[in-house]
Amino acid sequence: MKNIAILVYDLTIEYNIVVVDGIINYLKKKDDVNVFISALNAPHAVKFQYDYQYWSGINLVKSDSIDAAIVVTNSFFHDISCQGLAKELECLLPKPIISVSNPLDLPTNRYTCISCADAYVEIVGHLLETHGRKKIAFMSAALTHSPESDEREAAFRAAMEKHGLKVDENLMFEGDFTPRSAYDCLKTKYKKKEDLDFDALVCANDYMAAGSVSAFEELGISVPSDVCVIGFDDAEVAINCRPTLSTISQSVAMTGAKAAELVYDILCGKEVPQRVEIQSVPFYRQSCGCIGLKERTKGYLNSEGALIEQSGVAMTELGLFNNGLNDLTTLTHILSMTDSVTSMREFFTTIVNNLKILHFEMLAMCVYDEAIDVSPDDTFVMPDKIKLVFLIDDARQISENYYEEGGIEFNPYKELLPGQMDSLKHGNYYLLPIFLQNFNYGYLVCRLPTNKYPIYSVFLKILVNAFVHSFIYSKQEKERALLAEKNQDLNFQSKTDELTKLFNRRGFYEYGQQLLDVAVASGQIGCVFFCDLDGLKTINDTYGHEIGDLAIKTEAKVLRAAFRDSDMVGRLSGDEFGIVAPCLPERKVDLIRERFKSLNEDFSKEAKLPFTLSISIGPVEFDAEHTDLKDLLKEADKKLYEEKKIKHAQRDAKK
Repeated sequence: MKNIAILVYDLTIEYNIVVVDGIINYLKKKDDVNVFISALNAPHAVKFQYDYQYWSGINLVKSDSIDAAIVVTNSFFHDISCQGLAKELECLLPKPIISVSNPLDLPTNRYTCISCADAYVEIVGHLLETHGRKKIAFMSAALTHSPESDEREAAFRAAMEKHGLKVDENLMFEGDFTPRSAYDCLKTKYKKKEDLDFDALVCANDYMAAGSVSAFEELGISVPSDVCVIGFDDAEVAINCRPTLSTISQSVAMTGAKAAELVYDILCGKEVPQRVEIQSVPFYRQSCGCIGLKERTKGYLNSEGALIEQSGVAMTELGLFNNGLNDLTTLTHILSMTDSVTSMREFFTTIVNNLKILHFEMLAMCVYDEAIDVSPDDTFVMPDKIKLVFLIDDARQISENYYEEGGIEFNPYKELLPGQMDSLKHGNYYLLPIFLQNFNYGYLVCRLPTNKYPIYSVFLKILVNAFVHSFIYSKQEKERALLAEKNQDLNFQSKTDELTKLFNRRGFYEYGQQLLDVAVASGQIGCVFFCDLDGLKTINDTYGHEIGDLAIKTEAKVLRAAFRDSDMVGRLSGDEFGIVAPCLPERKVDLIRERFKSLNEDFSKEAKLPFTLSISIGPVEFDAEHTDLKDLLKEADKKLYEEKKIKHAQRDAKK
């Protein structure tokens, strides 16, 4: 099996998605290939606070499991130069490294590129001869300092010269490939329609063309009668813009497909060229005047003047939002699943039960022995030991929680998953570092059933955040358990209630406060309960203290059964109990009341009590602003008193 990595800045930008789609569409026809997508961002990136953590994924591509890498170079150039990117990728040598759109100064590099020179010659000639436009401006992406921007500007200048037109440097504008940059540039220079000193604008991409159209509209400048506008890319915005954009199609998906062909041939031992060039071609629509503004076609005129109809999405046929409602439903479901911190056991069970809803076919999670504190200036070095803690694979009917047994240790530089690589189902996999803020915990490997990469990127990041919280919680639970075990002989009698084996008042206040502090530090809310066994005095007076003690012991069992193992229950005095329950918001207390009622009936019968137990409760919610256990219990006691008053009133009414 050939394992090929795709390195891309992120998967939320249309260009990046289309290139990756082109790669995958070619390789999916090969039954001896697995694709591993890694969205890396850029090394030391701080545009968003913890973006730099994604670059740690480059370490996974170093693994002996990965045979070659395809790099979508243009996606990185906002944050790093071509030379800088090549330097960062030296760590992957001697693997074959195929780059899309730009050569990399690496000995194993081959690359695909797009030639736009002929397309610009045709565009300038078209504006001049078909539409009579001679004052042609250019909106570059010079602010990005990218080779792609330089190439397009150079091609435009050469095309102007070839047609005998002089480039007016005052009409050479600078943007950064975003609509806003073009909009701001034009609105800053031109205040009214009469200021306009050109009759055609060629933009280095469609997004800047769309931004320019917006600026013209606000200035009262008509497109195309006052000014023709030409874009580049044939992005989705070109079809959705009004008027639809004339543009240059650079066959983005083809650059990815050709890169995939290069890497596959190399891995098959074939000789391949150093460079594969793809020609871009003009598409003429409404913004230059070739198609009337009243026509509702999504098509374009080709260079021969023939109308070519398009179905909707220009650069890609991904259909990212065709099932947008389903995606939102899934997103809501994931958020509901992960809205509280649970143990690793509970987290694993939740994922297993919801795997099909999440649309993940396979999910593996691996963690280091210790979380690694990484700052933006650090060069992350992956440890040579990591542990597989979860492995869920629907195709192989595997559902294993190795965390409880300490995980399966392996060397990630040797293989991405221990003993699994040869048996993985053919498909597309996603690699994602597991991190939260500045701490890096490991990585996940996930098989994606579809090519809706942006949606899955969101799903997985939410899942990673929930996993980290569960991992921290479980680790703290283990540490607490070990500490408790170590000190059990010394502390058990002094902090445990002899009758119920629950924590006594002293133990409950001490460990309950610790549990509260951990919960709040993890961003959780929950409830503190003050509970009182109903009618203990009457039970003692009627049946004797022996039955009274049995009632207290039985109610203690009810409380333990009603709450989770991770919650804390204590006996505060004769018939009074306290509970600390993280992740249980006050809105769910009615469910606890129903559970008490059912459990009291069952346990009373089991204990053969001559009556059915009942208990009154006073719940109060804790959060980051309310964390003192004693204060919370005082508030809970007030609520308990109110519930007692209601019960007494109901009994009196029955009499």
